[in-house]
Amino acid sequence: MCSVQTVTTRNANIILFLIIILLFSFVSMIAANSAFMVTNKIYQGVSVGDIDVGGLSIVEAEQEIAAVFKERTSEATIALMYNNKQWRITAQDIELSINAGELARQAYAVGRTGNIIERLKERYLAVNQGYSLLLTVHYNYDKLGSELRNIAKQIERQPENAKLKPSRTLAHIGIFPEVVGRKVDLDKTIAAVTAKLNTHLTFRVNVVVEELMPAVVSNDLVHIDGLIASYTTHFDPWDQNRTQNVLLAAKSVNDILVRAGEVFSFNDIVGLRLDKFGYKEAPVYLNGVLVPDWGGGVCQVSSTLYNAVLLADLAIEERTAHFRPPGYVPLGQDATVADNQLDFRFKNTSLHNIYITGEVFGNQLVINIFGKQLENPPHISVIATDKRILEPNTLIKQDPNLELGKEVTDVEGQKGFLVSTHRIKKVDGKIVAREFLAADEFEPVDKIVRVGTKIPPNEQKK
Repeated sequence: MCSVQTVTTRNANIILFLIIILLFSFVSMIAANSAFMVTNKIYQGVSVGDIDVGGLSIVEAEQEIAAVFKERTSEATIALMYNNKQWRITAQDIELSINAGELARQAYAVGRTGNIIERLKERYLAVNQGYSLLLTVHYNYDKLGSELRNIAKQIERQPENAKLKPSRTLAHIGIFPEVVGRKVDLDKTIAAVTAKLNTHLTFRVNVVVEELMPAVVSNDLVHIDGLIASYTTHFDPWDQNRTQNVLLAAKSVNDILVRAGEVFSFNDIVGLRLDKFGYKEAPVYLNGVLVPDWGGGVCQVSSTLYNAVLLADLAIEERTAHFRPPGYVPLGQDATVADNQLDFRFKNTSLHNIYITGEVFGNQLVINIFGKQLENPPHISVIATDKRILEPNTLIKQDPNLELGKEVTDVEGQKGFLVSTHRIKKVDGKIVAREFLAADEFEPVDKIVRVGTKIPPNEQKK
């Protein structure tokens, strides 16, 4: 019984002791709070950033903040880093500033705003742990952006494809490695800078750079070890407009990788043949009539490529003959193209990537196709069969305005042709495949002659 009374008495003493402690703490809090209430200074323990303004009036705090900020910004720099390179931006470059008066007023408001619980909490933190406000800075966003764009110009570069490097004799193949492009992410870099400006005036930030991989890398070319097909056509270099068009189109199909199973589109690669892209007017057949048009001569490039593709034993997906047979390739071996209308397309049906080059040497256009050489490659040839000549008709038109019996030829007739083409594949001199390519008909152009029916006046009197 005595033991129970002893435990009860002990618990009562503990509770009494805790009550006394709470009373003293409450009295101390009331006393401290009363001390806060009677001062017109910023409460002790309050700072702006790391600038201590506790015990200062608003005016004194404003002066202190402004003085410290001025001293620090005189040598403050933002260091932008990339690949061991460094660029510096000063506070003056971006017009870095603060509103010292507003910051001082915010410091004075600590422990004086909000409900009683919020005020007591802020005062307690200020005295016991310290209460720090952000050193909010202002800067010229446009000037910061301008500084970063200038830095970006020194970092950025366009990606460049890996390229084949054939020797002059084409016996050896080297590779120019790719160049990885770089693009600065201005938004992310600015965000990284501004995130530190409120806590530091001198600091380092890494420029955020995105790497841009080119479409063709060295690994795409490693299996290409030699020339698998080549075709050459000739043109008149004195026809300047046509030559310009041939040069532009040849440049477009130069250094082109076609992956295994991929379909090549001439129109997609070369693009529109327009004046703004440098193309000139040169003669082309339009509805059977030779007229000047933009890009005349480009069809010689597509036709030269067509023949190289045939010799490389690749699959033809789309090919259209000209209205009239051109003179730079054998009959039936041409491939015409037209913007948004006629395309030349083929598929790389080999097991490896191929690489196309298109170059002009004097009056020669040369298309080469490089790929993986076979141990015993087939011999490919293109032959024309069932070749027929279609004779033109002569159309006589009477002309009452032309003297009787006089003849004038308005259109010189041209012969037409019918021709079928095949691709022949031989291995060890024996035909192993014969592929029908096309049956082309080039219609003849009729000869048109005007015959005069006008009777002279003296003959009419008789």
